[in-house]
Amino acid sequence: MYTPPAQGSKIIVVGGGLFGLSTAYALSLKQYDVWVFDRNAVPSPDASSTDINKAVRMDYGGDTLSMQLMMEAYPYWYQWNKERAEMGLSPVFNKTGCLLLTKGPLSDYEVLSMKHIREAGYGHTIQEFPTPESIVDRFPMFKDAVANGYCKGNTGWCNSTETIKHLYQKCIDNGVHFIVGPEKGCFEKLVLEGKIVQGIQTRDQQVHLGDRVILAAGSWTAGLLDFGNRLQATGQAVIQFTPPPELVKKFKGMPVWCGDISRTGFYGFPINGDGKMKFASHSVGYISPRVSDNVSVPRTQVTHQGDTIPLKALERFRAFLAEFFPDTSKLDITYSRVCWYSDTTDGKFLIAPHPGYDNLVVASGDSGHAMKFAPNIGFKIAQILEGIESDYSRAWAWRDAGDASTSSDGARDINAQPLRLDMDPGTRMASENDLKAKL
Repeated sequence: MYTPPAQGSKIIVVGGGLFGLSTAYALSLKQYDVWVFDRNAVPSPDASSTDINKAVRMDYGGDTLSMQLMMEAYPYWYQWNKERAEMGLSPVFNKTGCLLLTKGPLSDYEVLSMKHIREAGYGHTIQEFPTPESIVDRFPMFKDAVANGYCKGNTGWCNSTETIKHLYQKCIDNGVHFIVGPEKGCFEKLVLEGKIVQGIQTRDQQVHLGDRVILAAGSWTAGLLDFGNRLQATGQAVIQFTPPPELVKKFKGMPVWCGDISRTGFYGFPINGDGKMKFASHSVGYISPRVSDNVSVPRTQVTHQGDTIPLKALERFRAFLAEFFPDTSKLDITYSRVCWYSDTTDGKFLIAPHPGYDNLVVASGDSGHAMKFAPNIGFKIAQILEGIESDYSRAWAWRDAGDASTSSDGARDINAQPLRLDMDPGTRMASENDLKAKL
């Protein structure tokens, strides 16, 4: 049976990404002695949270618990923006709205999202567009994209890299300790007495003792311990354009958008302050199995500096955007990468004491939709560490993996099998020439 730590206990957090930092900050408010370990300086260059933007939405189809968690997060986002303004910094949350578009009838995902948002008292944030003309009147840049859809005014996007920096500074201000680096900060193994976790050993062979260990290593988590099929690292393709001035003007006022996302997986963002326009895929994705045990581990631009995205993913982007945003067909892709998720089969987080060890809590399974919860997910993880039961602890409990039909993420079709990088057809990395516009 899991035993919560005593007040003032030393808590080791493995991972300085979203889950790790949010948890460290929450615990620092409770007078724990918190130590964070990461193989890279914060923000880690190959973490999924190190990005120019992430969607902040409360559309979750039938998953009302995730919708509620997002509603709880909003006041924190506004508070963080206020803190940033007082420091003379740009906001981390940008309330541009989020437009969900479909080529045909709304899917169950959109219908259920609107239903539950209204039932929760946020119906005033929804503006429905029943015809293509009504959408184009409001958002003329989508004239090639639409049949119908709806927009929510209280959603938008966060600058995810700046969000991580903001969280990191809050941790520093509260006395959280950080040990980072490829040797001294890199987790190698648990320090055990029987099945009791006493701490961790890092790659430099140093032993760090603690009262509890929280494993929050993002998409690397599945490769650190045997999780069976409960967690899997999957890669998703991301691209950026740098539109010329005439398109910057044309796309002015664009919200975050989802392009028939439950069927296509595609979504995108307005042009940011640096002139970059990001498009991404939220789908079954890619895996990169290691030879020793066939466990998928992230393949990133830190270890593979020339990596871009798989050729098959590039072809899918170009085909979709040729219809959805034909203006992009004449643009070179100026940046691309594979963004790695820590996937569960049901799309729900895995945040729970590990049943095979004492004093170990796992905080992972982001499944590609966690960044919006940056301000408050740590408080939920801290409650689980302290043995406090809730709807969240029950939803995210240790569990056997189901099949993809049990997924709570209606925005993502994951019924197919992910492709293996460099093995399945079309998974070689696109070359610089491939990324150029084909005119």
